[in-house]
Amino acid sequence: MARKLFKDALDYTVVKVHNDEYLPFGLQPDDTAMAPNGEIYFNPAHFKEDFSQESNRSKRWFMHEMVHVWQYQLGYPVRLRGAIRIGLDYGYELKTGRTLGRYNMEAQGDLLADYFALRHLNAPTVMQQKQHAKDLTLFEEVLNAFLRDPADTTNLP
Repeated sequence: MARKLFKDALDYTVVKVHNDEYLPFGLQPDDTAMAPNGEIYFNPAHFKEDFSQESNRSKRWFMHEMVHVWQYQLGYPVRLRGAIRIGLDYGYELKTGRTLGRYNMEAQGDLLADYFALRHLNAPTVMQQKQHAKDLTLFEEVLNAFLRDPADTTNLP
């Protein structure tokens, strides 16, 4: 499933999805997954053995977390930036002339997960930014460099 977006830009053999929280002592909110170190941590209530066999909403959530795995593997300091949450709005606005690298790490997560939901799942109802449900062409314009070469670090925040 992730290969549809990231192609060969990731080393999929080292990606682990944990049925456990990353933060100790219950500090991680139950409805929050984390991917600070190239691995994904889901609360046991939301963990799935195979996200590709789950609902479109679960697939979209998984893909958002895979964006952080991609960022981490390409050298972006996900854990450090995630610890300093100032300025990390999940929202994004698609604009002509903008590139993926212009969005912060969380906005990239939602943007790419929404694109995946629209393009590969045909499921605009699970998008976070539903106002872009009819903007596939604009998504592909903004994501042009990423779609050509997901391993290009200029796509990072």
